[in-house]
Amino acid sequence: MGTDAYLAFIGLGLIMIVSDGQVLYRSGKRYLSDVDSEGDSVHSMAKLVTVLFHLVMFGFLALLSVLDFGFGGHNLRAIVGNLGILLLLLALVHAVTMAVMSQMHDARATEERFARPRPSPATTTSTNIQLQRGPVVTPVPGQQGRDARLSPSIEDQLN
Repeated sequence: MGTDAYLAFIGLGLIMIVSDGQVLYRSGKRYLSDVDSEGDSVHSMAKLVTVLFHLVMFGFLALLSVLDFGFGGHNLRAIVGNLGILLLLLALVHAVTMAVMSQMHDARATEERFARPRPSPATTTSTNIQLQRGPVVTPVPGQQGRDARLSPSIEDQLN
């Protein structure tokens, strides 16, 4: 691959990587903000994941630019062949990045769901926990406490 083809490959690769990174960052921010009301952590998480995406892809671009795959010897074929490999790697890393953001989204949604303050018992109807705190069965007459015990057996009463 000649110098012109090399520079064309690097330029086109940089444009593809940066544009895909921007798509991931903007979509990731929006996707993560669905479950996080604060927003500061959403921006920083989206930035961290996007920076990791860019670093991995710039590394692949650098490696692809020095490897010679021999796509027929013509400059145009070499550019198209290397861009094809770069696009396949870009799709793979894009999918991994989306999976990471989805995992972060699910973790945030779970945290948001279970970290909410519970409503006061006076304003809600009986819940399962509140029902379990009350007596399980009605105690026998004269029995003290909330836990019901077995009544004395008939044999004990006959004696």
